[in-house]
Amino acid sequence: MAGADVRVLTKRDVTWAVRLTDLENWGYTRADLERLLALEPLGCFVARLAGKRVGITCSTTYDKLAFIGAVIVHPDARGKHVGEALMTATLDYLDRSGVETARLNAYLHVVPFYETLGFRGEYENVRYHGKVAAGGALGSARPATPDDLPTIAHFDSFYFGARRDRLLARLLAEFPRTFLVARDEGGVRGYIVANADGGSAEVGPWVANPTMPEVAGDLLHALLARLGPAQLGLTCPGPNEHHARMAVELRLETAFRTLRMYRGRDAYHGLPGGIFALAGLEKG
Repeated sequence: MAGADVRVLTKRDVTWAVRLTDLENWGYTRADLERLLALEPLGCFVARLAGKRVGITCSTTYDKLAFIGAVIVHPDARGKHVGEALMTATLDYLDRSGVETARLNAYLHVVPFYETLGFRGEYENVRYHGKVAAGGALGSARPATPDDLPTIAHFDSFYFGARRDRLLARLLAEFPRTFLVARDEGGVRGYIVANADGGSAEVGPWVANPTMPEVAGDLLHALLARLGPAQLGLTCPGPNEHHARMAVELRLETAFRTLRMYRGRDAYHGLPGGIFALAGLEKG
């Protein structure tokens, strides 16, 4: 049998791609996949074997930095180098785009696969989930506006390691009620975003000055006051020293761990101690 051929993912593939991710219970929605396509329309790929779609991957670029995610191959096609073909296409695209550092968050059992492609480990992330009650007072955090975005993006870039204006603008357009910012006369102190729907919420990005953890707490409680009781999910980078205590206070359970890895320049690290929740495994 010939190897997999790879082409750009399109909107016509989205319904099928959601069903594919459902095989791993990732909880992706059509909106999630369409968001990835909108952010990087030429950087998402589908693999086919004998004309049948069998796998996908997506990338999101932030100037010279990129994140790769949503890498999945149908169980019937595993062991046939489909994942390797998808990653080769993705890395070729990123190289052509001038990306210097490519990162991903790998499930621990597939770390050896990414190591064969030249990725190196950095640190673990912890995935938490659980039912959370409504928060207290709304506090000083408020819904962000388009006028806030340049200042939020500037603040965010110190912690993330690159500017992600396009992502933040997309999130504000999709989730205006649950994109909150804390700022004072000194500027932005933190912000939080939740993709909330039907009693569940995926939190992230959630970024705050790590020397002011009370700001992160105020943002979270303001968010919970708007959400009400919700099934919460979020992924925290290990270097954030506050995440374990936060999980205990919220009575969240650890679901799994992933390893952040990079390929290319060892650069664009940001300050992960101020990242309280990722924007998603696939978007960094």
